[in-house]
Amino acid sequence: MVPLRASLFCLTAALALAGAGRVAAQDDELRSWAVGAARGAFDLCRSDAPDAGQVADHGQIWGWPRFVPYLEHPRGYQREAGGESRRSQTVGDKTANVGLGVQSGRVTSAAPANIRYFRCNLDADQPIEDDLVKYFTEIYGPPISRSDQGAVWLIGKGTQPAPEDAASEEFALKALLAAPVGSSMLRIELSRERGLDRAKLSLFRSEPAA
Repeated sequence: MVPLRASLFCLTAALALAGAGRVAAQDDELRSWAVGAARGAFDLCRSDAPDAGQVADHGQIWGWPRFVPYLEHPRGYQREAGGESRRSQTVGDKTANVGLGVQSGRVTSAAPANIRYFRCNLDADQPIEDDLVKYFTEIYGPPISRSDQGAVWLIGKGTQPAPEDAASEEFALKALLAAPVGSSMLRIELSRERGLDRAKLSLFRSEPAA
């Protein structure tokens, strides 16, 4: 006969293993949901760019709650459209969140040049960075910068990844200002900040003087 103490120990261990298995399954399901939400958001942003208003309209059709207009105005930019939305998914006693912000307008700091901009910024409380690296690499090729802090893509005419500041947004704008009117620059940045995986897609376009 198995001693009572041994039986209780085995039962406790079995329950602990079962609990750990349920937690792992919850984590996997929530991460998978967050990855799908992030990929869907960037599919939407890429198809509707450079119109943030259209992204918001289509986003609500595809399951994003109503986009709330921004209250603050970005310094050096004149926002003409955009807003913020957030989705969540609960599995068991755990909840995952993915936030999406879109905006479009004019880069006032680049005046007298007429530079238009479009942004699609996303954050998630799930580890989705590795999957987004694969997502953007499949579309645009490998990033020009990859480190423990994240990854950066820079796509546009005349861009060179050699300078140390090639991954900065300032570099992207300077490169665009030096390019012929009608050129565009796409910058994508993945990072982790304050416990969130973040992804920022920025599209800049030069247009004839207004």
